[in-house]
Amino acid sequence: MLINKKKIQAVLFDFDGTLADTSYDMINCLNKLLKNYNRKNIDINLAKNFISKGAGGLIDYSCPDLSVSDRKMYIDEFLNIYKDNMFINTHLFEGINEIIDIIVKKNYKWGIVTNKPGFLAIPIIRMLNFTHQPNCLITGDTLNVKKPNPEPLLYAANQILCNPAYCIYIGDDVRDIIAAKAAGMISVAASYGFIEKYHLIKEWKSDYIIDTPLDLKKLLN
Repeated sequence: MLINKKKIQAVLFDFDGTLADTSYDMINCLNKLLKNYNRKNIDINLAKNFISKGAGGLIDYSCPDLSVSDRKMYIDEFLNIYKDNMFINTHLFEGINEIIDIIVKKNYKWGIVTNKPGFLAIPIIRMLNFTHQPNCLITGDTLNVKKPNPEPLLYAANQILCNPAYCIYIGDDVRDIIAAKAAGMISVAASYGFIEKYHLIKEWKSDYIIDTPLDLKKLLN
């Protein structure tokens, strides 16, 4: 797909693994949970690849032997630990602020659409102290559905009064690309994110793949 740059009106981002590197805080909290149950710590370089699947994905990776009830208990406890330790090492990926500056200078709108629940996503985004605040923020509990359902993306486009066809959506998980395509948006896969098997990215069939946030310059300039 070739982007008609005269028609771009907005750039929407996934959060974890796309805008921000939340891996250190999330995995450190997971290891605190595992320690509480005398389980072995997990390596951040392996575990971070499951962050895009949410708390449940991290628990399934680190504790695949849990019963349904224990799994829910672990997830709830993990979220409680994370809530108190969510902004220790979390930071924006290098180049994100520069890209947002470009977006704003071009008079495009920008926003965030994440599956992360609002009680976690909203305070982290506030603490990141963006120079230009997002024009919309859709979290995992804004609606009763999440990505890969396209509704959160369509809802974001409606919030910023933008035709979905003129929106770019960037994410680091196949669910992001599925949602973007279903919403009729321009899909961009962020290969620098929390991706378990890099070689499978092409199978997502996104319109574009970027290896760093600054690669977006080529699409915007």
